[in-house]
Amino acid sequence: VVFRYRLSKENKEIGTAVRLDDGFTMIVERGPKPRLIEVSRKGAIRVDVPLKPDTDNGHMQTRMARKLPSGNYLVPHLLGFAVKEYRPDGTVVRTIKTDLAELGGRKAENWPFTAIRLANGNTLVNLTHGNKTVEFDPDGKVAWRVDNSHVNGRFDDPCGGQRLQNGNTVICAYHQQHPDKAKLFEVNR
Repeated sequence: VVFRYRLSKENKEIGTAVRLDDGFTMIVERGPKPRLIEVSRKGAIRVDVPLKPDTDNGHMQTRMARKLPSGNYLVPHLLGFAVKEYRPDGTVVRTIKTDLAELGGRKAENWPFTAIRLANGNTLVNLTHGNKTVEFDPDGKVAWRVDNSHVNGRFDDPCGGQRLQNGNTVICAYHQQHPDKAKLFEVNR
C-alpha cells in the first residue's frame, strides 16, 4: 500500500480519486458535506473545495471530476444538469448546462458524467441517461454532438469518454448489453 485515504465521517461515498502529476491525489466526497480535496501521500489535505451540487442525494451529486491546468476543477453534477468549474476557494466560475432544449431538455435526462476540457477550450461531456456525447464551446453552446441516431443505437448509459489525439472520440456505454454492440467504441466527427 502506497496511499490510503478514509472517507470523512460526515460523507457517504467517494466519487473520484485521481493521482495528480505532483503526487497528490484529488478526491471527491459525496454526501451531506460534498467536497473536493487534494491529499498528500501522508494524508495532509492542501486543498478543500466545498462543492455545490443541486441535490442532497449523495450518490447522484457528482461524477468524474478533473483538475484543469489553470488550477480550477471541472465537476459534473448529474441531477443539476450541469458541469461546474470551481476555483480552489469553492467559487463557481462557469456552468455548462446540459438540459438545453436542443438536447431534449430535462426530460431527456442529460446527466453529465464525464467532463473533459479540450485543448481548444471546449468541454467534452458524456450524458448518461441522455445517451449522447456533446462538445460545448466556452459559452456553453453545443459545438458537436453524437447520439444513437448517428451510431446505430450503440449508446446505453455512456459514462466514460475521451478525445483522442487524432480528433476521434472514444465512448464507453456502461450499460450496453446487446451482443452485437460493443461497450467501447470510437467515433469520428
